[in-house]
Amino acid sequence: MRHLILATVCLGLLAACGGLGARRHTPQEFRRVEADFDQAWEAAVRTLTERGYDIRTIDRPAGIIETGWLTINPDYAATVLVTEREDRYSACGKPGLGQAFRAKEARLALALRPIRRGETGLRIEAFFRTQRYSDAPLWGNRPLGDVECNSRGRLEEELKVEVQLRALSDQLERLRRGAP
Repeated sequence: MRHLILATVCLGLLAACGGLGARRHTPQEFRRVEADFDQAWEAAVRTLTERGYDIRTIDRPAGIIETGWLTINPDYAATVLVTEREDRYSACGKPGLGQAFRAKEARLALALRPIRRGETGLRIEAFFRTQRYSDAPLWGNRPLGDVECNSRGRLEEELKVEVQLRALSDQLERLRRGAP
């Protein structure tokens, strides 16, 4: 019995040290898209709206597009011991003892700049967050605020490829119609 109590106290102290932080993904540099600025811009806007993002800032002369928060993983849940429905886009680490994470949201910041005829630079930065809740039986299930999560770089890469494909398909459609 004494060993069980000692093991429980040690496990409690270990878990009480706090949650584990997630590894940070550094933002990428501008990547080349094989399309004129106008085509890349339209492809980026269409890609974001079709994925369900609410565009909050759109400044074409500056080449800036920013979205609002979108729930991308409503089933995500994590406690100090168990993580359920993790996704490939971000890592949130582990919550502290008596806390839980629920759902993930993302927002995006895109920058486009013309390089030369037929080429555009595209930089995508994704920001992620989850909601932290009290998970202690005596304290109830109350919200404790948002926690930033770290990007793994996969959403940015997916979006870049999708923008490139959409821009190329638009070019092919124009060529098919005989337009320059």
